[in-house]
Amino acid sequence: MPVVLADIAIPFQATASGTAVAFWLFLLALYVAFLLIALWVYQDARIRGMNGVFWFALVFLVPVFGLVAYVIYRRDRPL
Repeated sequence: MPVVLADIAIPFQATASGTAVAFWLFLLALYVAFLLIALWVYQDARIRGMNGVFWFALVFLVPVFGLVAYVIYRRDRPL
């Protein structure tokens, strides 16, 4: 008899705190936060004369490591 994933997950969902809606809202908030940070990096990179599209993609696809890499490798801001 095959084991269905839903049969395994249902007991864990019943004991989980919060609802599925709260979980999806949290994921949506993280997505929006990553998008806003990536947009800030894009604008800052353009001002500094760097490739804004590259840094936007890196920070959006790999948020924590991309942002750390940008902060380390960014150029000085022109006057």
